[in-house]
Amino acid sequence: MKFRLNEDFTIDSDLYKREGLRFSILAMSGHGKSNAAACLVEDALDQGAQVIIVEPIPEWHTLKARYNNVVVVGGPYQDLPLEPAFAHEYVKSALEKGISLVVNVSDIEDDADQVKFVSSFLWNLYRLEQKYRRVLFLVLEEADTWAPQMWDQNTKQSLSRVSLIAKHGRKIGIFPILVSQRPADLHKSPLSQCNINLFGRFSSPADLSEKTGVMYVVKKQHLSITEKQIMELENGHFVVSDKQGVHSVAVRKRLCPHGADTPLIEAKPFSADLSQALGGLRDEIVKALEAKRDEDSLVKRQEKEIFQLKQRCRDLEEKVKIKLSVKEMMEGEGGVHVDVQELAGLREANLAFSQRLEEDKGIVEDLTAARDEALKKLRGFEKLREALAEILPTALPSAGQLPIGSPNGQVGLQHNFTVVDVASTEKLVTVSTENMRGKILAVAKKGKLETWRRLDDIVKAVQEERWNATPQEVNNALNDLEKQDLVAKKHTDRNYYCLAQGVRFKEAM
Repeated sequence: MKFRLNEDFTIDSDLYKREGLRFSILAMSGHGKSNAAACLVEDALDQGAQVIIVEPIPEWHTLKARYNNVVVVGGPYQDLPLEPAFAHEYVKSALEKGISLVVNVSDIEDDADQVKFVSSFLWNLYRLEQKYRRVLFLVLEEADTWAPQMWDQNTKQSLSRVSLIAKHGRKIGIFPILVSQRPADLHKSPLSQCNINLFGRFSSPADLSEKTGVMYVVKKQHLSITEKQIMELENGHFVVSDKQGVHSVAVRKRLCPHGADTPLIEAKPFSADLSQALGGLRDEIVKALEAKRDEDSLVKRQEKEIFQLKQRCRDLEEKVKIKLSVKEMMEGEGGVHVDVQELAGLREANLAFSQRLEEDKGIVEDLTAARDEALKKLRGFEKLREALAEILPTALPSAGQLPIGSPNGQVGLQHNFTVVDVASTEKLVTVSTENMRGKILAVAKKGKLETWRRLDDIVKAVQEERWNATPQEVNNALNDLEKQDLVAKKHTDRNYYCLAQGVRFKEAM
């Protein structure tokens, strides 16, 4: 394959048969890196290679003006909606049919979720390409987003997969093209693997740095390029380093329009058989969306019923507190006189309350079972996944053609879970300080566990009573007390403890 950057400069892939092609295109914003990348992509497509492009903002959809085997996934110019759970299906269908993809992740609002999807997409591409072994060029726009120099737990996996493809992709036919306007932020592991580098103009000291910027690559590969050369480049001119040496190249204009400059294009029509398949896929999506609306309606009704039941349980809990207050008055010293008939009425009310509480527990169980059944039905949307995998070589209808209920054509599932708390019954506890559990209860009896307390606070409270206590001993004792429903853990932070509701201490005889 040959890549013609201008009439006088061509890159011949025959010179890279053993090591493979790995490009980096680095230039500040507006200096022509997208145009240079497009020249490489157009030459690859014209020579029968497959291209997959990952972009955070819509630019590459204009390829459809010239090539009828390019499908855009996600974004405002989508042919297929972007469903994050379908990374495997997109890759498999593209490799099976030889389709070139433009994957726009802008429909995923959260940055962390974007990175997670791209990581999954790259892993499926690397894994499945081992079977198909097509000549495939992978363009990563804003490569520093997916392979950052300063990575964290969220970007660690995507970085490892970009590095994996940069190091070993050529063995299975994947040739990366890393595009970035911030080389200082791009991790040097995949960048140092690139054997063809296009350096555009930079003026930022960080991006020119020998430790983090373009001059790092220059120094690493022992290239005869100066910082002054990089800073004085004109728009669209690049210093190119390849196997033949260092060259100054004015890159030609791309054939397809620039997506950022010309967002509206006339796409090249699909063939008749692809249009027919598209109609079948449209019917499948309409059916899936209708079924999803029905299931969503059922789930919302159940959520409303569960909310009402929780409110009812809270009312019953207040009544339990009143009953306990009356009982404490009766059992206290110099107790209050209660009429026999009133006491009998109180006992009847207590019995009725207990029966009602049992009924409410049954309602909660029924609603929970109904919710689980609804969620099981929702999983039936896996059929949509199968339909997409079989028919994906075509494009989906535009967002305006999709049925009402999905503003951008995406099909997604949302699981809602609600926890219902039921008032606990009273427990009378006798405190014995012979073991650590008793020592913790003795501290609780003094009111030091009435509010949420951390483990180290509880250890300190026990030690203040002049008892020896280690964090491990206290933690084990707290776990035992939790199993006995004498101590509760905080739902939002399991490192906090307090005395369980309804626990009362017997007075020492």
